[in-house]
Amino acid sequence: MKTSAVITLVTAVFLLSGCNSEPSEQDLYNAMNKVVEQTNAIVKSIAGKDVPKDALRKLKSVKKHDCVEVSDKSYKCNVTVVVDNEKRSAAVILVKMDDGWQVVDK
Repeated sequence: MKTSAVITLVTAVFLLSGCNSEPSEQDLYNAMNKVVEQTNAIVKSIAGKDVPKDALRKLKSVKKHDCVEVSDKSYKCNVTVVVDNEKRSAAVILVKMDDGWQVVDK
């Protein structure tokens, strides 16, 4: 009985600890990729269906350096991003939404 209670408690603590954690590198990639996709959609809507391939951007990688909690559900993260062949470092602010992390400031 005691062992079962301890296992349940440890499992509950482990599961709850992930609720307010900072975004992972994959979370950052997904959030930044949404921004790139939105930008590409705007380009397509302006240029029409004959958009040159080089006018559209492709997110190649995101490297997370660190994140600092700004508020309950938001973090400021320092990242290095490679879009096409351009590498840039920046600080981005992300907010935890129901469907995942979203970039709100870059």
